[in-house]
Amino acid sequence: MRILLLILTTVLTINAQSINQLINYSTKKHHSLQSIKHRLSSMDERIEKSQKWANPDLSIAINDIQFRKPLSRDEERMQYQAINFKQKFPWFGKLDARKNVVLEEKHVILHSLEAAQVALAYNIRTTAYTIKELELRIGIIHKYMQLAKQNIKLYTDYISVDSMSHADSVVAELSLSKLEVRAERYTSILKSQKEKLRYLVQKKVNKISDTLKIKKPKSLNFYLAGVRKNPNYHMKLAQNDVARANKSLVDLDKHPDPYVQVGYFNRTDFPDFASVSVGISLPIYGTEELNSEIAQKEALARQSESLDYKFLLKSQIRENYAKLTEAYKIYKILQHKSLPQLDHMLELSSSAIEEGGDLFTYTNILEQKLALEEERIAIMAESMRTVAKLKSLTGVK
Repeated sequence: MRILLLILTTVLTINAQSINQLINYSTKKHHSLQSIKHRLSSMDERIEKSQKWANPDLSIAINDIQFRKPLSRDEERMQYQAINFKQKFPWFGKLDARKNVVLEEKHVILHSLEAAQVALAYNIRTTAYTIKELELRIGIIHKYMQLAKQNIKLYTDYISVDSMSHADSVVAELSLSKLEVRAERYTSILKSQKEKLRYLVQKKVNKISDTLKIKKPKSLNFYLAGVRKNPNYHMKLAQNDVARANKSLVDLDKHPDPYVQVGYFNRTDFPDFASVSVGISLPIYGTEELNSEIAQKEALARQSESLDYKFLLKSQIRENYAKLTEAYKIYKILQHKSLPQLDHMLELSSSAIEEGGDLFTYTNILEQKLALEEERIAIMAESMRTVAKLKSLTGVK
């Protein structure tokens, strides 16, 4: 039996994966990231497209069609058949300006990919910590159920000898039933969390090797210094750059692009001839000035958004850091004060049952001990989820 248990433990250990391994696998395989990568790769073609001229216009004209002889083309000199070619030339650095806009848009997508990777890593971490929390809760409930069963049996044996009241025994049985119901609820939630993790990692995860542990928090300044690494903040700055580049491009629209039109004219009984014309659109209605003002205000709006997001990040870091320090203080109280006291009381009550003590008192202490154990587990898990949030706020994958 021991050999079988040893083999089973070894197999589970080998199949167990760390959270970092799950994150590394998912960031390479997850379809949501692949879609962003495809959009990112399309930007190279967009950059190339930005350097292309507008398509030329090609037109065919038949002039001076006589209604009395619509098919005759030799009635007079004014009758001709023509083919015209018109090309607009982008001058004044507009191609470079268009390229700059697309390059900045590419940077936005690049930062959005990094932001998606950080968000995915955060979701994997928090889901994994929730799974570990539920596993510990279920394990501790089963442990206390076993203790309760042992002492109920001991007390029942005592009652059968001394013919004492069964009231305490019934209360203890009801308490045991409540624990069974709670364990089933945790098991149900655990199954749903495992399915969520399966989607996030894009494969089935049998066991997670990481354990819940709480450490003394790093300094607040350590996390605040990581604001500049946040990919969402960099994406806001990149959107800033897009708005500025677009403003430069819109300003160039004040200078109209010239065009050249070349035509060849054919006449049936008269010499053919060609024509060349050069022209521009006249910016006389102020549309370009208005577009420039719009682009300027959009650029200012983007700048304000990036500044606001930076302050928001710092606020969220301070908020989560406060939660982290509070969790650490509560954990120390539970671990070093409350739980040791209840352990001592539980030992005394358990010993008293063997001498005919009150089972209700033991059950009450056992429930308090279980509640504190679960609270300690919850604090540890919440602390690690908070650390995961701080990591995501500072751009850690």
